[in-house]
Amino acid sequence: MLTLRSLLSLPVFLSSTLIAHVLASGNGFIDAEENGVSVDLAAQLTGGEKCDDMELEKITKGFNEMNMLFQAAVRVDWNGEAELEFFGRRERIQNYTGMIEGNLQRAAQYANLKGNATRNPDIHVRCDDPNDMCDEGNKKDGKHPAYNIGNEPHINFCKRYFNLDPLEDKVDKEAANQKDNRDIMQYYNRATAWARQVMHISAVGTAIVERPVLNSQSNSSGMWTTTVSNGAMNTSVLAGVMNARPNTPGPNDIQTLKYAYGATRAKLVALMSIQEPYDAANNAENYALYAQARYVMQKKKFYPNGPIMQITDEMVVLANEQLQDGGEKRYACYDATDVLRRKMSTNSIGAPISSSASSMVKIGSRWTDQASFAIYLTLVCCLILSM
Repeated sequence: MLTLRSLLSLPVFLSSTLIAHVLASGNGFIDAEENGVSVDLAAQLTGGEKCDDMELEKITKGFNEMNMLFQAAVRVDWNGEAELEFFGRRERIQNYTGMIEGNLQRAAQYANLKGNATRNPDIHVRCDDPNDMCDEGNKKDGKHPAYNIGNEPHINFCKRYFNLDPLEDKVDKEAANQKDNRDIMQYYNRATAWARQVMHISAVGTAIVERPVLNSQSNSSGMWTTTVSNGAMNTSVLAGVMNARPNTPGPNDIQTLKYAYGATRAKLVALMSIQEPYDAANNAENYALYAQARYVMQKKKFYPNGPIMQITDEMVVLANEQLQDGGEKRYACYDATDVLRRKMSTNSIGAPISSSASSMVKIGSRWTDQASFAIYLTLVCCLILSM
């Protein structure tokens, strides 16, 4: 049996390591988990171009927190209020429920541990803004915290991402705010931003793609028809509304689409009959906000149902630009897509992230006060016994 005296008779390094392991296991850096999510995952983050160590840490932690969101959302209840508001009435989307469930399940597989036969692709992360998109937009229209490159597992993180709160801190804080705790946009955090980008990856998010094609049937009454297939998920737009115009008169005064970012627009594409039944199922933001809502429901036992959309007259909604814009904070550039083509000069494959950066994330962020105190106490005891 290992007694305290025999333990302290061991070399200082060995005894301190043993005690630190006992105290740190479960929530310290020695244990393989942080907030219940293992960092030793099957899929890895690569690249890291122009990201410093602190930024890589926030990217990695956001990725782990995103896995927590999708684990809460993987079991879909088609009779639930969140499902209705973010994907639409069951009878209207019955042809797409399987696709929605599959998308959520594939996203949740990023939590699979190393060695699991089901492995999502590694994700190339970067901070160098190769598409010069991070500064697009303004305070009114918003700016992207991150964007996907080419529907690949390839994400650039902008400076706005690094100001987003950690998942649990944000949820705890907003749930305690009795004034706004029912507003889903109050909970937006770095995990929600990650979730939207992951749904854009073609190996994760599948969408319905409808394209016009020239009709080859000579006896057909029309020259054009449409083909429907599956493709990568992008961002849906509001239908039947007046498109926005930038405040740039002259040749640059062109219409811009109203992309379905934010809870107001996400719910409109799910609930308005003028939208295609699959528009919400095609929209990455709907999955991210749905997963966020399900996580709050799991942790706090209530559904954050705001903003409440009571649509009694769709024509009124179509004419109300203020309603379409939503009153929530903007975590995207509402006038621009967040999926951009990869430039020829942009590398598609990310190199392994340096061990110094990854160790800082896995060890530095997991060093607990308890483990540090254990080593300190051991050293003091050894010093006393040696006197």
